[in-house]
Amino acid sequence: MKILIAEDDLVSRRILESRLVKWGHRVFTARDGQEAWELFNNEEFSVVITDWMMPGLDGVELVRRIRSSRPSGYVYTILITAKQQKKDLLEAMEAGADDFITKPFDKDELHVRLRAGERIIELEQNLAGRNRDLNIANERMSRDLEAASGIQRSLLPARAPDVSGFNFSWKFKPCEVLAGDFLNIFPLDESHVGLYVLDVSGHGVPAALLSVTLSRLLSPNPHQSILLKKQPDSKDYTPVSPADVVLQLNNQFQFDPGTGQFFTLLYGILNTLNGEFGFVSAGHPGLAHIPVNSDPVILTSPGFPIGFPDSEKEEYAENLIQLNSGDRLYIYSDGITEAKNADNELFWENRLIESLSQNSHLTLDDSLTALLETLAGWRGDEEYDDDITIIALERE
Repeated sequence: MKILIAEDDLVSRRILESRLVKWGHRVFTARDGQEAWELFNNEEFSVVITDWMMPGLDGVELVRRIRSSRPSGYVYTILITAKQQKKDLLEAMEAGADDFITKPFDKDELHVRLRAGERIIELEQNLAGRNRDLNIANERMSRDLEAASGIQRSLLPARAPDVSGFNFSWKFKPCEVLAGDFLNIFPLDESHVGLYVLDVSGHGVPAALLSVTLSRLLSPNPHQSILLKKQPDSKDYTPVSPADVVLQLNNQFQFDPGTGQFFTLLYGILNTLNGEFGFVSAGHPGLAHIPVNSDPVILTSPGFPIGFPDSEKEEYAENLIQLNSGDRLYIYSDGITEAKNADNELFWENRLIESLSQNSHLTLDDSLTALLETLAGWRGDEEYDDDITIIALERE
């Protein structure tokens, strides 16, 4: 090992140096604490053996400076002292001393102390190496997660559909790098727009993988989607009803006791010719309806989550809403209504309806921004425990 000796007594210094060199160590010597400190700043040492009582910079202060300097590797420090008082030893330990040798020192004791220091330094080096490997792995994983997050976000609608007489908007705030929530808005044909919000149980990679799989099935691409069916003897496709979509998903994603994964979904189809909106909910929170000429309401639809125990027995009923001019609909995940404040109180649907109603004079997108600002203010924190997902539509 590379060892630094700080000892103002010439005889003691030379004896120490001779012993350490004989044992195969590389040794540097200093006549006092200040000289030792200067050497320490210019070289890397594994062990520092220092006398306690020295003129100028004493041994305890030297140890304190070494600890404060935070060198790249652990430096094992041994104080040579004739002091035996408990308060003195506590002072040295608080400064960062690892061990003590009593003056006059015994060579066998010194050898044993150094062997102990070697073991500690070796353990520290092994730990540092493993931490470096772990940091490299974590950095690689973080890059992979960020890349996966980018792919997941690329599947979100790039912009709201341009449909005469209707406006659309959405907000998506995952609580982790990857989200279990997902949403989409897309034209199904010239007179129908499909939109959904889904919420996979759990968070992180497993939830995100299932949500991406579902997003491919619930896409407007007729070659991979379950939302469109080809007409016999024709190249045309027609929308599949929301009830049949949910039924197909329920047949395909049955309860798996190995993973316990399930998901909720609210899928609806807007008829852009007459303003009718038909939807089905599979265990998903209700739909917020903010009409112009009547009171706001949460519309619920019974139904088990998909992949839930016994959900294969479920029959899903379709609901129909007539949207009039100025009416708004909001489809959201439970990350909003089940968000909690510092008092462990739920935001719940009453606060959701209150915010959306009070901000109905704003543009559709601004009403969503105002909702999230209200939610963050109520929570006292912009970091969430669950994904925040919401779609809004408005008939002009």
